[in-house]
Amino acid sequence: MEYSVDKERTSLIRKIGNLISRPISARPLFGRESLGEAGQIRRSAGVPDDPVTALLRRIGSVGVLLGRTVVMLFNARCDKGESWKVAYRFTNGSAVFVVIAMAFVGMIMVYQSTEQLNRAVGDTTLVGASFLKLLVRVLGPTVIGMLLACRVGAGIAAEIGAMAVTDQLDAKRMCAADPVEVLMVPRLRGGILAALTLTIIGCFAAVIAGMYTGLAWFGMSPATYFNFSLIATVDTVQGLAKAFSYGVAVPIVSGACGLAAWGGARGVGQATTDAVVGSSFVIVMLDSVISLIAYMVSPS
Repeated sequence: MEYSVDKERTSLIRKIGNLISRPISARPLFGRESLGEAGQIRRSAGVPDDPVTALLRRIGSVGVLLGRTVVMLFNARCDKGESWKVAYRFTNGSAVFVVIAMAFVGMIMVYQSTEQLNRAVGDTTLVGASFLKLLVRVLGPTVIGMLLACRVGAGIAAEIGAMAVTDQLDAKRMCAADPVEVLMVPRLRGGILAALTLTIIGCFAAVIAGMYTGLAWFGMSPATYFNFSLIATVDTVQGLAKAFSYGVAVPIVSGACGLAAWGGARGVGQATTDAVVGSSFVIVMLDSVISLIAYMVSPS
């Protein structure tokens, strides 16, 4: 028994000595390789990269992950029912949250617009038409995309990040299951379906809440409020394109952050934060790009 204790103590002293004498240029201690075939960079406890290099590495990893997921989107070997389960979970879990948030958005926008027009010109006949156009083009898809980034994106990053730090992804690879195919493809499909569905539901909630706000505070009739004369086909296409792109961006960015997680619970928390921030930033960029393209196609 004493010999076993002395042997363990000697082994520990030897490990400490090797750690102290370890050259700086050697591979960092506690380093772990994440999914290289998914385009993920190696995360380690060594000296971090400068911000520009780290940003470029992250953009490259997200791009490679997007490409691999899209390639397997229609011919993945994963269970097709899993995509519907993920879509139901994303939609059902976020429906109440989105409806309440968009209802308040509709109330605030209609109240503020009507109040300002009453003070300025006294004519509020175009409040409904202007609000509906703004809601379809920009406000509805973008606000709902941000809400999805906060709720769905954080959930995806936390779930996949927890699997990464507990070596469950490596276990899937040992069982000849591609983690990107098994985890990312259903989430991308579910994210697209959830984004389109929640955009329609959220916009409807904002319209109804805005109508009751105009009727209760300003006596605006529903016939005056429901004025669709300013909404063109390009506005509807633009709104659906934004919702679709957000449904792609949120799962991909969040999944990339989860796959690159390391370091236990702290790494999962950092991956969740990165997912929300990165998804929100990508949504703002996509909103600007799609709006610019729509303006170039139809300047009206």
